[in-house]
Amino acid sequence: MTKKIKINFTDFWGGFDKTNNYFYNLLKNEFDVEISKNPDYIFFSVFGNQHKQFKCKKIFYTGENFAPPLDYCDWSFSFDYLDDVRNYRFPIYLLDDIYYQLQREKVIEKSMASRKFCNFVASNGGCQERNDFVSQLSKYKKVDSGGRWMNNIGYAVSDKRKFQSEYKFSIAFENNTYRHQHPGYTTEKIVDPMTVNSIPLYWGNPLINREFNTKSFVNFYDFHSKVDMIDHIIELDKNDDKYLEMLKNPWFSEFNILEDNKVENIKSFLYKIFN
Repeated sequence: MTKKIKINFTDFWGGFDKTNNYFYNLLKNEFDVEISKNPDYIFFSVFGNQHKQFKCKKIFYTGENFAPPLDYCDWSFSFDYLDDVRNYRFPIYLLDDIYYQLQREKVIEKSMASRKFCNFVASNGGCQERNDFVSQLSKYKKVDSGGRWMNNIGYAVSDKRKFQSEYKFSIAFENNTYRHQHPGYTTEKIVDPMTVNSIPLYWGNPLINREFNTKSFVNFYDFHSKVDMIDHIIELDKNDDKYLEMLKNPWFSEFNILEDNKVENIKSFLYKIFN
């Protein structure tokens, strides 16, 4: 007989669907799940404090740059690398199954070296380091900005990945680079261009080499300064052979994703909570 569990979700982002989300969908494959006003387990995030009203087991989730509050939750799914059995490292990009498609062997054509130079898509203008980088790189060639911030193409793109597919490079800095140099904090910003074989220009998580093959993208931490990073980008842009050589590298070292990012291991941790 399938075990019945009573759960609920609170303090998630606007539009969050309690009966169609990552955790609910995994749980319903193993348990008889009821969304209850009097749950035995509550999933909560960082967009409110309603979780404080519940007296039950608490499971924290965040895709934002917040450390898990292990002083008042029982388990957590977060970006943090922690030596604590209650925490499971779970970057936000795992919410999109397209991440797992990055394991496939790339299909690279010479024409990819003839695409437009570089794009930038952002709505948050609060990252001065990123803004400065865009301005500096634009002194070499125009960087097409298709987001609401620094827009210079006349409209905001509706399909970010399709837009990025038209470019050799995509700026993939985290929103506030200095504050987000928190070890382990990686968002979808590096994954989006990878899905369309546009080389990410990345700055954010200093441990990004644990997740992705740094030979496959331009990583700020491989250089002494932004100037050195830009010089390398220019070199790749001017030399098609070097550009294509980088693009052919797999996104993951030896095509292997992190063990913790494998669905079967995520399930194992989640099911352990409820068993």
